[in-house]
Amino acid sequence: MNRSDFIQGVTRTKVIETRLLSQDKINRMIESNDVEEALRLLNESEYSDSFKGVLVSADYEKILSNELIRIYDLMRDVSADPVVVDLLALKYDYHNMKVMVKEKIYKKDLSDLYISVSVLAPDFMKEAYTTQDFRQISKEFKTAIDAVEEDFEKSSDPQRIDFIFDEYYFKHLYNMAKSTKTELFVNYVQDMIDFTNVASLIRLKKQNKDIEFCKDVILENGNIKKDDILAAFNDSIDDMMDRFKDSKISNSLIKGLDSYKETSSLSILEKYKDDYLMDLNKASKYINIGPEPIFSYIVAKETEIKTLRIILVAKLNNLSPDVIRERVRELYV
Repeated sequence: MNRSDFIQGVTRTKVIETRLLSQDKINRMIESNDVEEALRLLNESEYSDSFKGVLVSADYEKILSNELIRIYDLMRDVSADPVVVDLLALKYDYHNMKVMVKEKIYKKDLSDLYISVSVLAPDFMKEAYTTQDFRQISKEFKTAIDAVEEDFEKSSDPQRIDFIFDEYYFKHLYNMAKSTKTELFVNYVQDMIDFTNVASLIRLKKQNKDIEFCKDVILENGNIKKDDILAAFNDSIDDMMDRFKDSKISNSLIKGLDSYKETSSLSILEKYKDDYLMDLNKASKYINIGPEPIFSYIVAKETEIKTLRIILVAKLNNLSPDVIRERVRELYV
């Protein structure tokens, strides 16, 4: 990857970046009286084009979906190398494969669940799966599908579909990041794996899963070794905080675990993960040559969309501004 190839794309991205929602705009949406007022404020931003065809406030998800599609289309045009965008789009391919396999198992039409900003168009992936002609499909996708179907034949456990696809997703993502030789991309993936592993361990223990089940779920390639995660299987939350206190993600992880102790909910740990990954990307604002600003802008935009979803859902449920503030993510700006 030649960093100088991205000069023009970074210049465009720096301009596009200025249209991200400000903290003031987010605060005004949080303080708004209802979802209609929040959407009026949003319509006064670069999201206005994404309101086209949306008639009622209950369709806010369509607005967010339109915006996600717009941003991915735009950044694919901006980036000199598709892998920069593919790193963030890949999760949607694995989401689509989960939907595709479940459609077959449950004999249901789940078309509404497909997400179109994936690396491969959902229809293209479905056609390959239906015809079993994978010649034009990445071998990583085919390997993941085969592993899931083989496991389901033995276990008949639909929960394992998600776990196995996640395992193959993170392996694929890590190898893709490594292939770019870009430090930010590798750090982003490894740190995400660490947060995911700790959250998975807590969730599985809560479900009374045994250590053997956990071995199938905990991921490789994090900064915290898989064996070290599994060694925490019998730990209390306090013990876990002590065990991981020297890890790279320790500050955010310990805050999230401390919150879990009080609430028994992993949602705040998820917020600390998102905020940590946002901070990791903020250094890209000062890079003028290289792929990082393009990658980080997409991270920023996806986080912004997640924040908007939190606000709009909260408004529909009449939650107070204070509760909403606890849940919203840190912004890139």
